[in-house]
Amino acid sequence: MVPHISSSLCIKLRLSLLLAMTQLLSLSYALQPCRLSAKTTRLYASKAEHDVKNIAIVGGGLAGMSAAYHLLEKIQGSSITIIDKAGPGEGGASAVAGGLLHPFSPRGKLLHLGVEGLNAANRLIGAANRHQPNCVLRDQLYRVALTEKNVDQLKDTANLYPKYATWVSPDEIESNCRPSSDSILGGVLFSNGCKVIHVPTYIQGLWSACQEMSNGRATWCVEDSPISQSNYDWEKRLSEFDTVVFAAGSGLFQDSILKKDATDFPAEIVRGQSIEFSYPSSSDYTNEALLCGKYFAPLPGSGRVLLGATHEWKEEALDRSTVMEELKQRSYDLAPFIWDKGSVQNITVGYRVQSRRGKFGRMPIIGQSVHNDIHPNSWMFTGLSGRGLIYHGVYGDILSNAIIAKTESVVLNDNPDALWWKP
Repeated sequence: MVPHISSSLCIKLRLSLLLAMTQLLSLSYALQPCRLSAKTTRLYASKAEHDVKNIAIVGGGLAGMSAAYHLLEKIQGSSITIIDKAGPGEGGASAVAGGLLHPFSPRGKLLHLGVEGLNAANRLIGAANRHQPNCVLRDQLYRVALTEKNVDQLKDTANLYPKYATWVSPDEIESNCRPSSDSILGGVLFSNGCKVIHVPTYIQGLWSACQEMSNGRATWCVEDSPISQSNYDWEKRLSEFDTVVFAAGSGLFQDSILKKDATDFPAEIVRGQSIEFSYPSSSDYTNEALLCGKYFAPLPGSGRVLLGATHEWKEEALDRSTVMEELKQRSYDLAPFIWDKGSVQNITVGYRVQSRRGKFGRMPIIGQSVHNDIHPNSWMFTGLSGRGLIYHGVYGDILSNAIIAKTESVVLNDNPDALWWKP
């Protein structure tokens, strides 16, 4: 016997079904990019469900993504909003970086926190690699010697740090790298955690890891037009957050984000232009990463290589011909095949904040903002200079501990010299 269902119950069931469908459609919409204006987009992991710690990170490059990952990892229920002029891996100096990860200076000396930086970076790369397996292009790279002084320096490196550096003869470099240059006198092979990263893909992967870890509380805001205006009201824009991290690199200054904190700031903006080459895929060129002042680094795809980079301090950028001439003069002996047989596909431009040289060379700028004129609880993470890959992980970890403890004394506990930049 079929049970009788009253008309009132049928209506209730239909209303329940309609409500469920409406909620499902609303959830589907929330998962899609939401237009804030013609040039402002919000990319949602999903809508936050709880009242959580609300953190804004201005800048989604290496520094910003490291800060986001560590904060999400350590603060249960935290909410992270990235504010940037472009999407993940699409803008700023990080998007055009060479991607060479190793813990040594150009003279082969181990950097301050070099090993710690290598380990921290590889942990983040592992997280990103689960979402973007192609972000790692090589698991080794070469620094070559072009003078007898270079030979002595790099042999010392191999003797002191055999875990990461191995001396290789000119014949071995010729066999492994096909540089076809008699000027190369040998070099060191960096490995065991040293690698070549495609930084844009890596940032995309790390953002995906942040989305996964956030349980729906990670948001990426693309706000190009508004934040490029010198009169943009950052104080109002950031008022909804209880914590702010300024990690936008050169954008902090070029877009006039910082006001009082920009006065007498211990850093300068440096422009770097690099050349993207293609070369005949039928050649036996192995496209290994080579460093010696300038660098050749592989790019994704077949027969593509990046040569970088100029160092420009003047306001007016070098023109294309001058860039070509300068980089050829400094790199021809490193890879003559690329210059003789390759074709220029593009010239990229990036701006980075280069901190002043101190006790340990050029160190990142981390800690609480000096003036807090934009937000009462704001922090700085910038000035990675040319060491973004080696330092973004370890210093993002240190900074996140300080933010959680609500005191930068934690920064000093981890690194007594970290606040070198403060007056």
